[in-house]
Amino acid sequence: MRWLVGGQVYDVDHGSFRAADIGVDAGRISTIRSGARRAGGDEVVDVSGCWLLPGLIDCHVHLTLPTDAGDPAGSAVRSDAAVALYAAAAAERTLMAGITTVRDVGGWNYVEMAVRDAISAGMCVGPRMFLAGRLLSITTSTADYYPGMYEVADGADAVRAAARRQLAKGADLIKVMATGAMLSSETEDSRAIQFTLAELRAAVEIAHDNHKHVAAHAHALAGIHNAIDAGVDSIEHCTFADDDALRKMAVAGTALVPTLCAGDLLFRDPDAVATMPPHLLSRMTEFNDVHLAVIRRAHELGVTIAMGTDAGTPGNHHGLNAQECVLLNQAAGLTPAESIRTATINAARLLRQGDLLGSLDEGKHADVIALRENPLDDIESLARVAMVMSAGRLARNDLGSPTGSSTTTQV
Repeated sequence: MRWLVGGQVYDVDHGSFRAADIGVDAGRISTIRSGARRAGGDEVVDVSGCWLLPGLIDCHVHLTLPTDAGDPAGSAVRSDAAVALYAAAAAERTLMAGITTVRDVGGWNYVEMAVRDAISAGMCVGPRMFLAGRLLSITTSTADYYPGMYEVADGADAVRAAARRQLAKGADLIKVMATGAMLSSETEDSRAIQFTLAELRAAVEIAHDNHKHVAAHAHALAGIHNAIDAGVDSIEHCTFADDDALRKMAVAGTALVPTLCAGDLLFRDPDAVATMPPHLLSRMTEFNDVHLAVIRRAHELGVTIAMGTDAGTPGNHHGLNAQECVLLNQAAGLTPAESIRTATINAARLLRQGDLLGSLDEGKHADVIALRENPLDDIESLARVAMVMSAGRLARNDLGSPTGSSTTTQV
């Protein structure tokens, strides 16, 4: 039995903290209560003065994509072995930053699945991973930018077959391209639709029949409407949505995964900006403020927001994921508690894991992070984690070493 004692425990439903101890057994939270009685051989971690939250969940990452260079086409020619090694290192950085669960919405020749298996087997360190495999796309020149990530399928029957291939490889969800992308070839327009409504419905049919969910990349307004009408579970980006589309999302319960970091962190990285092709830099510059205004409006209209960063895009480095919560608070108008909710219970429910993740409750996975400051007072403290527990194991502990008895280790 392991105990976290002396901390302030966060309640995601009420958006408040209370003093309590957390007991962990077999990777799950077994008890939460004040002054819990401990056995002599229990392992104790003293978290006095710390603020304990559920491990954060990032619903939009690309662990296989390098972030240092501004030209995504530059990393197109890589061996699968090199990609796997990079993804494993990115996964470790992500976990150390307090992100205990990720949803990867486009991998690389399925090597990310080997990384997931290695983490599960204890061979390397990383977050719990929910994977889409290859994303499904129409024929486009952008596939040359990301040759290990795209699965081209034209027509509803081809989409069904492509979705089945991802599931056969072990995918946990299906990712579809409802519209063009920003970080794409010069001939692709993010304001244009890609998959038709019939093609999107085909992907949703296969996914939902197999108890999986669907994430739709969608910038263009018409593509957003198509994705909602097709019954997807989340819209990624949502850049050019209008009030009608946002209201439709709110009514349908379609989650919005904002990925504000893709624009904001790019412009904080001079090297990424300097090496980005002009057509990409122009798009990111022109539409960054548009995107932010839409996310702010979505919140005002009651759209469910689930945190996602797009980590893997230029300048959007793995391990900086908590910056999305900061941006949602400081730039998009969410309160600190609302921002935390996007990265905890909202994200868990999108992943269909609300019974296991997203809050500190008895019976759930013991994914816990400790902060030295109250994030309700300073949201940026989410980016300064002092301890990370994943499934009951201490992945990071800057507070001191746990003890093997009820004598606690001081902060």
